[in-house]
Amino acid sequence: MNSTRTIPEQRHRVAVAVGVLAIAWAAGCSTSEQEQAAPTSPGPAPISAVTITIEKQTYSDTPPITPGAVITVINHDLLKHSITSRRPGLFDNEIGPGQTITFTAPDEIGSHPFYCKYFALMDGWLSVRH
Repeated sequence: MNSTRTIPEQRHRVAVAVGVLAIAWAAGCSTSEQEQAAPTSPGPAPISAVTITIEKQTYSDTPPITPGAVITVINHDLLKHSITSRRPGLFDNEIGPGQTITFTAPDEIGSHPFYCKYFALMDGWLSVRH
């Protein structure tokens, strides 16, 4: 810097430079509404139909599903099972040995744990998302 400038002039020049940098930084960081990507959830995209199999008193894993997805449950065991929501009234379906049932997933976004009324250690969950 030139030593003939006064302290107030030097401060003014610094303040102007900082202001210009801040404006340039903000302009570079902003994006239009059209450029912004929709937020995504980690993991695979939800699907609109899924099959859950029951075998050896265990539910198969389920991928994320969309609201209202078609859920097919196949019971390969020789015993009667259920797929019952832990939230009373959401869903409660019984599946006889060798039977297949179909029902509709909840419309509510979120995790919906379920269990078998007949075998306490059988449990799983539905992940409903957009």
